[in-house]
Amino acid sequence: KYSDGFGPKITGISHVPYNDLEALKAQISDKTCAVVIEPIQGESGVVPADKAYLEGARKLCDEHNALLIFDEVQTGVGRTGSLYAYQHYGVTPDILTSAKSLGGGFPIGAMLTTSDIAKHLAVGTHGTTYGGNPLGCAVACAVLDVINTPETLAGIKAKHERFKARLEKIGQQTGLFIQVRGVGLLIGCVLSDAWKGKAKDILNAAEKEGVMVLQAGPDVVRFAPSLVVEDADIDEGLERFERAVANLIKG
Repeated sequence: KYSDGFGPKITGISHVPYNDLEALKAQISDKTCAVVIEPIQGESGVVPADKAYLEGARKLCDEHNALLIFDEVQTGVGRTGSLYAYQHYGVTPDILTSAKSLGGGFPIGAMLTTSDIAKHLAVGTHGTTYGGNPLGCAVACAVLDVINTPETLAGIKAKHERFKARLEKIGQQTGLFIQVRGVGLLIGCVLSDAWKGKAKDILNAAEKEGVMVLQAGPDVVRFAPSLVVEDADIDEGLERFERAVANLIKG
């Protein structure tokens, strides 16, 4: 849906089902130049990859001399409790994209790659208008100083458990969710059949209680708070969310 109306579309790209290693195996060949994967799908519903899937993708790329590219725009910079999600899985890509949280709200994007690939990108071979912006880079360095510490990364994992326990309880009591999934502070609550397609209604109800949540498609409510959110704010936010859900169910 994001590319509809913006054409002509890039050709030569095949899409395969996520977390389906056999489908990937059937599609990849020695003519494949690269495989691009989100280690955890964001917009598609906060769907984590199976470790075996990413390991299998790495192996297939090696066998067919293809590059493995991870899109970590959403999962990068501490979001999963590791600096980048590939570290959480123990699978190293050839190229990794990073943006959004890299600047803590300030615009910046970056591509990380291996030394072997980097040597083909000499100065001037690929330029962008704001590439290497000094302010953007200074902000990103400051962000990394805060996030790339054992204390912050451990805190993200602990906060995940706090969110998950409370959200699962809300799901059980209300019948709203059938699953709470995700890693670190990228969490998706999968709506039950009775509430399928109504993620926007839940967002609107939460807004009335003064708390902002997100959706990942029409069937998943997504939580992606600040990585340094205080426990008291998590509790207060979920109190409000629970009230919003109760009001919605009451009609």
